[in-house]
Amino acid sequence: MNSNEIPHIEVPFPPELTVEEILGRRPDEKLGSRAPNSFFLYRLAFIKELKKRTGGNNSMTKISPYVSLSWSKEPPEIKDAYKKLSSLVESQLIKMRQKKQYNSLVFIHENSSLPQASEINDIVDEVDVVDEPTLFYLDYFHFFYHNIYYHYYNF
Repeated sequence: MNSNEIPHIEVPFPPELTVEEILGRRPDEKLGSRAPNSFFLYRLAFIKELKKRTGGNNSMTKISPYVSLSWSKEPPEIKDAYKKLSSLVESQLIKMRQKKQYNSLVFIHENSSLPQASEINDIVDEVDVVDEPTLFYLDYFHFFYHNIYYHYYNF
């Protein structure tokens, strides 16, 4: 067999791909995207098996017709196994998205009336006590806290 030929590949059943392996290749920016479908996962398994057998990289344009033909010949139980794997990946993505949202929850109000720099400078100019700078911070905290509270409950 020459280097241009693709050998006959038996895609593993049950699938040897794991959810962790599939998601490990995905950057954080892509967590919002859907999980790969059953055919795409089958294609990944095909390519993984091909690399084991040949040790080299083949172009996707060269491999795709073989993957498609192999997929069309697979019985329903194999297709269902890859469909189930796709569902497991999607479930894990949902958990990861929820965890990410929970960990990075930030309250931003579009029309927040936070003091402008000039207002802060005016307040600082009016403060006579230099030995206790925490008074300014406490006043600013109360202003900020009550402003957010007001906007949140009067929306």
